[in-house]
Amino acid sequence: MRDKLEKYDKLITAALVIVAFVLGIGYWFAEEKSEPQYLSKIDRLMFDKDNKAPKFVLTLPNKLVASNKEKDVFVDEMQEKPLDDAQKEEMEFSLEVLLKRLPNISTLPSKPATQQLDYIQQEESLTETTDQGQKLPKMAEDGRKPWSEYGLTVSIQPNFKKVSVVIAGLGLDNNAVKKISEVFASEVSMSLSPYATDAAGAITMARTAGHETYVDLLLASRDFLKEDSGPLSINLNLSMGSAIERFHKTLDKPAPIGGIVVRDGVANDNNAFILNKLLSEAKNRGLLVIDATRDNALANIGVDGLARRKADIIIHKDMLKEDIERALQKAENIAFDKGQVLVIVDPKPLAIVSVYDWVNTFSPQISYEEAKTIEISKPFALVPLSNLVVE
Repeated sequence: MRDKLEKYDKLITAALVIVAFVLGIGYWFAEEKSEPQYLSKIDRLMFDKDNKAPKFVLTLPNKLVASNKEKDVFVDEMQEKPLDDAQKEEMEFSLEVLLKRLPNISTLPSKPATQQLDYIQQEESLTETTDQGQKLPKMAEDGRKPWSEYGLTVSIQPNFKKVSVVIAGLGLDNNAVKKISEVFASEVSMSLSPYATDAAGAITMARTAGHETYVDLLLASRDFLKEDSGPLSINLNLSMGSAIERFHKTLDKPAPIGGIVVRDGVANDNNAFILNKLLSEAKNRGLLVIDATRDNALANIGVDGLARRKADIIIHKDMLKEDIERALQKAENIAFDKGQVLVIVDPKPLAIVSVYDWVNTFSPQISYEEAKTIEISKPFALVPLSNLVVE
């Protein structure tokens, strides 16, 4: 019996030894298989046997050292190709070069006025002084209207197309107003922001240089979370009395203005009644109304006898150079098709410089007889805003 027990003990011990040996062999193979395959000894140095984070950070030279009997020779790992002149110029950077590439109104050359206006200051017969001391434009007793009296009529050759450019949103910086007035021909018109800091000074500067002057009427911003059109905008929740009060504050400029440029914003059925009232008052005051909104809500408000015009092209402050170029090309197409085009421009330097360059590409005006012998590529002529309006 004892012999049998001893025999069983030996068999169990042998079995345990075999199992332990098999497990040990399996664990060893598993370790070998999971060990990363290093490309070099350097890789092995950088990682420990448990394949954890690097233990060393080695910085290798950018150049290889080749032994030479006389001296050590440094050899580039990659032979770089020499740069041509265009590539060198592309790599060069300086503040001076950067400033030259940025659109800068101050670098545009000034020119003398090409036209003279009859009125630089407000005409008493065309001005209403309210009980609050406001100076509002009005129609004269004899029927003369601010938009025509303060305007300027110019003649162009019959084979040329009329182009009217209005630079809107001016007056927040009178230095910019002065420069823009000096660099553009008098036939370019100006419109001031209702928040202009020195409206009388800005309008006087512009009119001295021969530019017709107007004022922006602001509507409620389409995206009020991103942009607030301010305390003079015609919001949807205004009472009629508040809307008229804001309208009068917008018109209260102690200098000649011929009308309003209605800037883009919310115009729909919710404020159509208020807008109808304001447009009717603009007509009664003898003012010109320019619709610079992106839709037809304002155009659908009918007011008999109102001098008005819908803008064809609006170059706003968020447009890129490519967008502006496409817009100006579209303006040329409209001028060819309809004989005239109205372009409204925000006073962003990129837009101002682009429009300045554009109008300077117009062909000089020549007579019909001369045009028979001379090829005209761009038969466009700048005209003041009032020249595009018929009541």
